[in-house]
Formats: sequence, C-alpha cells, structure tokens
Amino acid sequence: MAQVMVNFRIDEDVKKSMEKACREMGLSMTAAFTIFATKVGKEKRIPFEITAGPSSASSCQRQCHYAGTGCAPEEEPQGLLQTQKQLERLCSEIRQSLTSIHTAVPSSITGLTMERIRLLCGDELKDKAQGVSAACRTLFSERNGKMLKKKDASILNKYADGLSSIAEELLDMEHTLVPAMKSCQSTESDGFAPYEQRLTAVSRSFDELAPVMQQFLNSTDCGSGPQSVRARIERAAAPVETPYVHTALENLEKQVLRYWEVLEEQTAARLESDYLQTLEFTLRELSRAEREGEETSGKAALCLRVINVLSQVLSDGGQARQEWSRRSLEAEVEALERLAAMRGDIAGSIRLEE
Repeated sequence: MAQVMVNFRIDEDVKKSMEKACREMGLSMTAAFTIFATKVGKEKRIPFEITAGPSSASSCQRQCHYAGTGCAPEEEPQGLLQTQKQLERLCSEIRQSLTSIHTAVPSSITGLTMERIRLLCGDELKDKAQGVSAACRTLFSERNGKMLKKKDASILNKYADGLSSIAEELLDMEHTLVPAMKSCQSTESDGFAPYEQRLTAVSRSFDELAPVMQQFLNSTDCGSGPQSVRARIERAAAPVETPYVHTALENLEKQVLRYWEVLEEQTAARLESDYLQTLEFTLRELSRAEREGEETSGKAALCLRVINVLSQVLSDGGQARQEWSRRSLEAEVEALERLAAMRGDIAGSIRLEE
C-alpha cells in the first residue's frame, strides 16, 4: 500500500507536550498519528469526545488564515522523497560538525593525537562525507528516477540509519570536544586520545556505508506477501537485543507463513501497512533505548503487545477463513447430494421399507 507524507502546523507547546507523552508510551509521534488515523478510518468517528472550548475560535481563525493565504497543510509523496531530504539534511549536519571541530583545533596543543584529530576532520572524514554527499546527489538525479522505484527502499532506509548514527556521534563530539579544546591549558594532546578513537570509529562507519549502498543498487523491490512481511520483521528485529522479544518475533514469523495465504485481502493489506508499521516503530524505539542504556522493560512490553495484536490478526483471520472454506465446501457437497437425489441418481434420504 502506497504511503504519503502529511504536513500540518500545530502549536509548539502542543507538539512538545505530545512528544513527551509519546516517549513515555514508547511511541513516536508518527506512530501515534497513524494509530489515530487508522481508528478514525475504521470507526468513521473521532475516537474521543469533542466539546466547544475557549480556544475554538482562535483555532478556526488560524485555519481561515491558512485558507486565505494559500499556506494550508499540503500532502506530498513519502518514500524516496522523504529519504532524499533526510540524507541531504544528514550530509549537511555532518559537514557542519566536521568544520566546527576542525576550525576549533588550537595550534597551541601539539602531539600526534591532536594532529590525527586535525587530519581526520580536515581531510579523511571530510573527503568521505563529500563522497557520501556526491553519491546521494547522483542516486537521486532525474535520470535515476525510474530505477529507484524498482529498488528495495528498506535497504536505503538502513543506509540512512547508518548515516544518522554518524551525524549524531559527530554532533555529540562537537558539543564536547570543541569546548574541551578551547578550555585546555596544556600543550600536550594525550588527554584527547578518546576523541581520536571515536573519530577513527566514525571513519570506519563511513566505510561500512558503501556495501549497504551497493546492496541497495543491486536490490529489487520485494513487493508484498508473506516473504516480504517476514523480511520486514527480520530487518526491524536485527538491532534489538532483548531475548524474549526475539522469541516472540520468531513465533510471529511462523504465523505469517502459516496463515498469510488464507487471510482476507483487506486484512492482509491492513497488516502490511498499519499493524506492521507500528511494530517497526516500537522495535526501533526499543533498539534505541538499548543502545543508549535506558530502561527497556516498558518499551519491550509495548513490543510484545504489538506482536500479540499481529498474532491475533493472523490466527483469527486465518482460522476464520479456513472455517468459512470448510463450511462452504460442506454446503457444496450437501447441494450436490440433494441435486443427485432429486434427479433420482442416488436414493438420497429416501429409504425403501422392507
């Protein structure tokens, strides 16, 4: 099912309040809005009571203002366009962080460690960042438009995740290394060895991106169906470390293979879009919490709840379809028996008295 990106304006305080609430529930804002939109579409109603309040008039005025100025929220395609914008933003952030670190390196601090930091930010990492930026521009050039539509977009998302990790690491170093260099009173650079090691690790992370890009270029769109769903689950589960979540996901994959072919078409479509997307969001949040050393039991519990919903959708939908098929077949056989008896080809329910 195709996806679209919906842009709209909300008050800054409302956004911050919702982001905080979503984090506490282990959800992203996108997942929360997706759940809301799905419920509205299914139930044909707003899933909570709406009453007139003091802010209603100002809200209407804002909507009228947008309508009058042509600044109303617009929809634009998601998918590749969204990934392109994300990659462009990440490349820009990486360049800014590298420039900030490189220009802050003081000449008063000498030694191999500081020289290595200067070379990493000014040459090695800068060149690799430029290479990634150039590859992205080439990838999304007009001549590659048709080619991109035939590729597995999930692999490109994996590439974007890797680049995002690099950007986050460099931004953190910009906020810690630059002040440390400016406040350093010593001329020796040995104390900056941990930063050199982190920058060297970033360089290796850049190198790991190239095989992922090549994998994307060699890929084909995996389409839909049980194998596609199973592949999405495996990709989403790969970064997760919690053992019992992996066990639940393995059981879910078995159910996908067992029941998929007997699911109603609409149920399968909803599972691929709404339900599976929420699972991917919750697994991503769990992985992030594990990576950052946060408490993970709450997010793991949310993952299990989503897995349970998917399991019920698969088992209930599959068993209902199988039951319907069995009853339908029985009805066909019974109709055939009645027809044969009526034609006199078989005795049917007629029994001769002895």
